[in-house]
Amino acid sequence: MKNTPPGYTVGIEGITEPTSFPALAPALSSLWQTLNTLPLGWTQYEAYRYFFGPGAAERTEAFLARDGALQLGFALLGRTRLIRVLPGGGGLPQLVPAPLKLVDSPEVTALRLEGLGGRGSRDGRDGRPGPERRWSA
Repeated sequence: MKNTPPGYTVGIEGITEPTSFPALAPALSSLWQTLNTLPLGWTQYEAYRYFFGPGAAERTEAFLARDGALQLGFALLGRTRLIRVLPGGGGLPQLVPAPLKLVDSPEVTALRLEGLGGRGSRDGRDGRPGPERRWSA
């Protein structure tokens, strides 16, 4: 990571555009906000909260220092998707935490139309799927 340009690039393959941030904390916050709109199962939610949720910057920074990149896979819309956190730039520039820009594709449009992503199905206390419905990806 010594010769890597400053900043971090994050994205979800086939779901969001790669997006670059000047610091890790806003990059992880934006990734976390975006993941919370997807139909994640309980195990996925907890794993991603560890790396991308509140207070995760130090853990993820240590992981990046050791391995150079963070890539986690999950199944969505019939395909395996990779969540990537990479040191350096190269994506759409973004300065503040906000949901990542979604790609314009039929798959993402279908995901939006299905009304998935927790709207009305989260318990409201911590963002996790409520007991009335546990999603599977």
